[in-house]
Amino acid sequence: MAGGRAVMLGCFRGVPREIEAGWNGWYESSHIPARLALPGFIAARRFRAYEGECEYLTLYELESPEAVTSESYLGLKQREAVLPATSFEARTHGFHLFPRGVYRQVYPDAAYEMPDTEYLFVVAHDIPPHREDEFTAWYNTEHVPAMLRVPGFVTARRLKLAQPSREAGRRSSGPQYVTLYDLADKDAVESEQFLRERESPWSAWVRSWYTRRLRIKARRIFLPCKGEVR
Repeated sequence: MAGGRAVMLGCFRGVPREIEAGWNGWYESSHIPARLALPGFIAARRFRAYEGECEYLTLYELESPEAVTSESYLGLKQREAVLPATSFEARTHGFHLFPRGVYRQVYPDAAYEMPDTEYLFVVAHDIPPHREDEFTAWYNTEHVPAMLRVPGFVTARRLKLAQPSREAGRRSSGPQYVTLYDLADKDAVESEQFLRERESPWSAWVRSWYTRRLRIKARRIFLPCKGEVR
């Protein structure tokens, strides 16, 4: 499936167990389809994390970051904002681990093609501003090619925060950079080749000046078609 050049990423944890089944049903039958009906939203996938800093992860594929500034999207958000505090929509805001962020693809140059894979490996970083050029050079010329040599790694794409979210009137920010790897094999990130490929003198140097790092391993649980309402 063809994707775009941006994503909206949402991570959640702390979903109360007594509402989890109902919340999941609502999220997949109402919350996601409402967004896929809007211009600029191409596709969506939900994942359940089995390792890392969140429980659930949603990826919306966008034509561009401007999809979340359209009148249609802003109108949807306004309608949702006045729902009662007991609604799933209102309660979902309290589940965010780090706020929703919209990210623009910065590598590779080609538009993303979504593979039919089950697993996702997410790595997110904040870095000092004066290190950005070296960080980009390391990732694009050494690290991503090394990861794609590992059996089970199907795609790799790097994204930079384009638009932080605004929750309850407050501006907040997800990680500055996110790298998404589609995996055909859950064990690819545990393999001996992965552990070898990820290490180098340059890699050690770059990692020494991260100011934040997040790692999430997740399995896909939901992949609707655009406009689908179950």
